[in-house]
Amino acid sequence: MKATEKVEVKVAQWQPGQQVVRLGHLIDWQALQQRGWDPIEEVFVADPDDLVFGFAACQAAGCKEPRTCGMLCWTCDRRRRASKGISLEAVCQIDADPQPRGGGLCRLCCVLGHERPARKDGFCTACSSAMYNRGQSVAAYLDGDDEFPPATPRVSFGVCEVQACDRWAHRTRPALCFTHHQCWARAGRPTGNELRSWSARQPPVVGGRVAVLRGLAECARLELLYGLQCSAREERRTPPAALKGAVNLVRTEGAASVFALAIGHSHGSRAKELLVFIRDRVTLALADPASEVSKDDWDLRVFGRAGGALHVGQLSQGWLNQAVKQWSRDRFDTVVTGQLQRPLVALGRFSESLRRHRPDGGEDPIGLCRSDVLAFENDLAHLEASGQISRSTRRLSLLDLDRFLHEGRAMGLSRGGGPLAGLPDDVAVHSADRIREIIDDDEAGRALPQVVLEQLLEPSALERLEGAYAGDVRFAVELQAEIGRRSCELAGLRWDCLSYAEVLDETGRIRPAPVLVHDMTKVGIRNYHLPINEHAAEIIRAQQERVRSRYPDTPTAKLALFPAVLTNPRGTKAVHAKNIERSFRTWVGDLPGLVGPDGADFDRSDITLYSLRHCYAQRHADRGTPIAVLAALMGHRRLTSTQNYYRVTQERKRQAVDRLAALQVDRAGERTRPIVERLLESEVLREAVGQVAVPFGICTEPTNIKAHGQACPYRHQCFGCTYFRSDPSFLHELRARLSRLLADQERLRAALPEIEDWARHGAIPSAEEIAAVRRIIDRCQDMLNDLPESERHEIDQAIATLRCGSSTRHLGARPLPRRDRPILTNVVPQRPTTKTTRGQR
Repeated sequence: MKATEKVEVKVAQWQPGQQVVRLGHLIDWQALQQRGWDPIEEVFVADPDDLVFGFAACQAAGCKEPRTCGMLCWTCDRRRRASKGISLEAVCQIDADPQPRGGGLCRLCCVLGHERPARKDGFCTACSSAMYNRGQSVAAYLDGDDEFPPATPRVSFGVCEVQACDRWAHRTRPALCFTHHQCWARAGRPTGNELRSWSARQPPVVGGRVAVLRGLAECARLELLYGLQCSAREERRTPPAALKGAVNLVRTEGAASVFALAIGHSHGSRAKELLVFIRDRVTLALADPASEVSKDDWDLRVFGRAGGALHVGQLSQGWLNQAVKQWSRDRFDTVVTGQLQRPLVALGRFSESLRRHRPDGGEDPIGLCRSDVLAFENDLAHLEASGQISRSTRRLSLLDLDRFLHEGRAMGLSRGGGPLAGLPDDVAVHSADRIREIIDDDEAGRALPQVVLEQLLEPSALERLEGAYAGDVRFAVELQAEIGRRSCELAGLRWDCLSYAEVLDETGRIRPAPVLVHDMTKVGIRNYHLPINEHAAEIIRAQQERVRSRYPDTPTAKLALFPAVLTNPRGTKAVHAKNIERSFRTWVGDLPGLVGPDGADFDRSDITLYSLRHCYAQRHADRGTPIAVLAALMGHRRLTSTQNYYRVTQERKRQAVDRLAALQVDRAGERTRPIVERLLESEVLREAVGQVAVPFGICTEPTNIKAHGQACPYRHQCFGCTYFRSDPSFLHELRARLSRLLADQERLRAALPEIEDWARHGAIPSAEEIAAVRRIIDRCQDMLNDLPESERHEIDQAIATLRCGSSTRHLGARPLPRRDRPILTNVVPQRPTTKTTRGQR
């Protein structure tokens, strides 16, 4: 009842007459008639082949009624049972009775003014009884015999008194058809006003695919028709039984509107679920933004959002309630739905804090002060200490309150007459109040260990997933492990998301490379081209074949790669991300023997579909992908967002340093530590304070170290300096430097008139510098080539770890393009050629 009352309040602004006029204009009558609506008879007749209102038809020849008894409808099955000895196949070959059951007239009483329904042998009840009592045959009864004259038609009883029924009555007092006469007897044989009330609530007796709306209140009839129109547009499966049940429920209750029915949010009954759907769509059709903003609960669909609601009613203070409404309304066009809903949680806690600590409950904004903000901070600290919220939630709550107060004042809400008028300036979140997020450097992050990921992607585990949730979920999980998209982006992929771009391979030839074309709605980017590997392309092609075979008549441009199961007869709607996530969590929870790196049972509580996105980021980071490129691959506009998706633990860094310590070389390419098993803790600390990062290695010159690398006394001539050190992890930068030196040498030698001789000779890279760079490169490469295969693999992992750590400190990364900028078709994971700052080792 609460849900019903809530909806009734929403439509209370419309008067019944206005609502009827509004719905009448919203209904596309021509399209509705093409679906089966008869405006003259006021009946809706469903077509068995309709994608929305269709049904499995009876297999008897000429019958279009829905199946109710195996392969037959109720009437044809009764005919089969009456014909003893006849098989089902024979019944299906015999034409069904063209007349609806009980709809034929008596062979004698069928002329104007004498219409009576046939019951037995084609005669009405009275004629059949008379013929039986006389002992006559059918011909003798019609034509007469020696004893009795020909029978004459009897006076008609008229049409059934039930308002929605158009069948002939089979008797009088009351004049009811045979079916309604039986219902009348079961109802206790009401008379007078009770009979009239009873007959007004009775549904008609029609076929299974016919819904009669005749006799309903005009408002209820239009609501039902508008609901049918919405079902057709949204392709919501609506079988005739559900529609008939909804219509009969409205008629039985005598409701003037579907909102007068006490059904709430019912589940299990298709008719009641349809009525709930109709309520929702009618409410949405009659709502408008101007009136919606005055309510405490906003339906975001009224404002053009995909869905969701804003619950402002939790803010009990009037000034806060109005300020939040104006603030939220102003942000509709600039933020996504989640960024509208999340701050309300923090502001709800702030409102509760004011109610608890202020004598007036915080109703007067003028009386607030700095201590109220501190009290709110203490409440958040208590919630974190008691385990009710996390530290991140506590930090975000303060940030949301600060943003609301700052933006609200900037919007002018604190001016005279505004909801924040009189609010003191010290009611604010100061910089000292903000909670810093603590990141443990040894934390493994949310990416799954490789051994766990391999168990999830084993064929046996994936077959178990496919057996429980069909193939779509399996292909979605496999694809997510390869492309690492957001869950909504994965679920929203279209059938034609696979494309190809021309790229240069290692031999310098142009070859086609697969790319994934998709939208990133969270950052406002459409048709983003993500480079993918061939395995991901094979998964997409396999899923395309499955979907195409399932929906052969739908154009591929309209198909979804992962179609929804329900309300999707043509395959154009994509599955909701929550459905894939729910299936994934259930599958992970049921997997037997999932072990972690230590051989013990792995904690599955944190394994979600989104964990595969963290694995994607960690995999690229481990391979040394620069953070600017990784941010573009992930769809992040800020590099700090990308850094939260992977971890390089201190233990991994220490292991990498130990492996590369023996391969460190000086300017001449000679090893500085020929034999090193493991650096002592004291040596690690000594080197940490006795060196500074430079673009192609490290520097140990004391003056430069003191100035953090900004005061080299030798003008940064690293390749000729005895304090310079490098190792194989810098090979990429060294090769890029060599290419740049050679290119600059040729360009400056050719620039004769543009530059003076003395300037050109000073700018042209010297042969000695080029030789020094080549010497270091060759030495590092020779050391790698001389290593055994097992050690070479360990060195490669160490290099990837250190490059992953250093990529997080690159400050010259380019952000993602804006919405109006073209998207690059290729994002090649290359290390930037600009100077980077490598972290201490």
